[in-house]
Formats: sequence, structure tokens, C-alpha cells
Amino acid sequence: MAASKPDMLVVGAGPAGVSTALWARSLHLTPLVIEAGPRPGGQLLRIHFEPRNLGAAQPGTGVQLAARAAAQLEDAGIELRAGTRALALEGPAGTAGPRVAVDGGVLEARSIVVATGLSRRRLEVPGERELESRGVSDSATRDLEALRGREVTVIGGGDAAFENALLLADAGCRVTLALRGPAHARAEFRARVEAHAAITMLREAQAVAILGDDAVRAVRFETPQGVVDHPTSAVVVKIGQAPNTEWCAALERDGEGYLRVDAELRTSMPRVWAAGDVARPVVPGIAIALGHGAIVAASIRATLAAG
Repeated sequence: MAASKPDMLVVGAGPAGVSTALWARSLHLTPLVIEAGPRPGGQLLRIHFEPRNLGAAQPGTGVQLAARAAAQLEDAGIELRAGTRALALEGPAGTAGPRVAVDGGVLEARSIVVATGLSRRRLEVPGERELESRGVSDSATRDLEALRGREVTVIGGGDAAFENALLLADAGCRVTLALRGPAHARAEFRARVEAHAAITMLREAQAVAILGDDAVRAVRFETPQGVVDHPTSAVVVKIGQAPNTEWCAALERDGEGYLRVDAELRTSMPRVWAAGDVARPVVPGIAIALGHGAIVAASIRATLAAG
């Protein structure tokens, strides 16, 4: 990297990271953005519909919004290093500030922003990874055409699982919605699922394997009645998300791995902030992530100005 440190190293180029960098530039700070993936966008790249709760935003799918974010970074002259994965956050040593270890070296800046977002949780059972894209999916929205009219098992008990089950049922699928414990989806989704003739509920069912050779043929569940192999031609796994903070072992985290922050989104390490879903906002979402960018950039500017 350049001999002079950038004012800010933003780790993650999802909505929170992009917003932080753009706000930093508007406040006359110099940001450097790194992103593990091939391009900016984060979870926007997994949204194949138009978010309807972004006030004043131009219409477009999440993928289209991600493309606009990439263009904004370029137009603002902000350096982006895609394909650069953060491996570890290193605490201050002597007069040096915190640093981020990446493939091939270490990056330093006057401040660091953790904006690495969330990843989908996996069942972590035999067959799940092996049959991915051969019947195992994490998004009925994205894969709707491939799943249309098939026997599909949706695993999960939250809003996303119930929404996916309804979407598939309306697309002509026979859907089994498998829940390990009580449903925690909102009441309106539960009522619609229970009333839908094409959806069957399988309760107290713990998935322990996905079976198949070249394609999914069944899901093996442990139930109160014993082990059951449930025939199906596809599986949609919607069991929630986890924060991408495993590389932040030096920071204080809660029991689920989310970073502990104060009102200005400062973490437990000096000159390290967090933005977006990793900071466990009360209401997760794109709008909140964008707002976090403004808060973090302003806090960093004040901190750097104070020396």
C-alpha cells in the first residue's frame, strides 16, 4: 500500500461499507475499501427483487443497487480492492495502530471499520454442500424457475422460511415446511401457510442429512417418532444468518458473534468501528446499514481531528 496510511480502512463493500466510504470522502477523509468477493454489494447481490422500503432510492433489484454502489465508489475515486479477504484484526503494537492481516500481507490505516455483514447459516449436515446447486438452495426467490412445480422441502421457522414456502407454493410446488422447534415467523405468515393447501408442516424435525447422488432425493430427519427419510426433489435452507466476525477475535462480541459497540459504533478496540449488520442493529436492513455509514464516518472524522 502507499507509504502514507489512508484515513480509513473499510473491511466489506456491502451497503454499510460503501456508505461509510462515500460519507468519508464527503468529509474529506481518504478511505480504502477491501472486499472478499469479486465486486461490491454484499447481501444486495442476493436480493433479486426491488427493496420497497428505501425512501427516495431509484427503483431496482438488489443486484442493480449493488452495481450502482460500485459505480459510486469509482466516481468518487475511492480505491476498492476486491478479492481481498480479511484474515485477522491485530491490535495496536507500540506506536502502530490496529491492522488487518490479509492474504499476502498486512494493511494499516488511521482507523478501521468492520462492515463484513452476515452469511447464511448452514445445516452443516452430510449432503448439503455436496448437492448445492443440484437441488439444495438457499433462495427460492433466486431459484424459482428451477424449482417451479417440484416437490420442495423448506427448512426453517422464521419469516424467510415461511415466505419462501409461500412463494414456492404459489409457483405450483408441493411444499413441506420443516421446523425443528416452534415457529417464530410473524403471525400473518403463519396464518397464510397454515391455510395454503399446497403446504404441509413437518414439526419437531431436525435435519441430519440430505440424501442423493447426482440430485436431491430425500431429507433425513430425526423426529420424536424416530428417523424419517422424507422424499423430496429440492431443499431450501432458511435457518437464519450469522455475523462474519470470526476474524475479529480481538474485539468484544456477544454470545452469537455480533460486535459490541457504543452509540457511535465504536468497538472495544481504539480506532476500530463497526457498521451494518455485524453491529447487531435493532432493525437490520439496508436503510440502517446506510445510516451507520454516516454515523461512523462522522465519528472517525472527529476522532482523527482530535489526534
